[in-house]
Amino acid sequence: MSTLDRLTHLIHDKFGVDIASIEADAPFASYNLDSLTVAELMFEIDDAFHVTVPDEAATTVTTLRQLATLIDGLPEKV
Repeated sequence: MSTLDRLTHLIHDKFGVDIASIEADAPFASYNLDSLTVAELMFEIDDAFHVTVPDEAATTVTTLRQLATLIDGLPEKV
């Protein structure tokens, strides 16, 4: 499963967003994810992907595709 697919399922599972409505290039706000929820998402990603997402990602990354690209470039925690 790709990072983008995993993120789609994570957003569905944790925040109840309908999978069919999730689009890779739509802003997080279109799923009613506010800044606090996006910060919570970053912590979920840390655990699910075994990476450390930089704090600034919560304000600079605005779509799932951007987030997937970021995650794919991060080293996995040992």
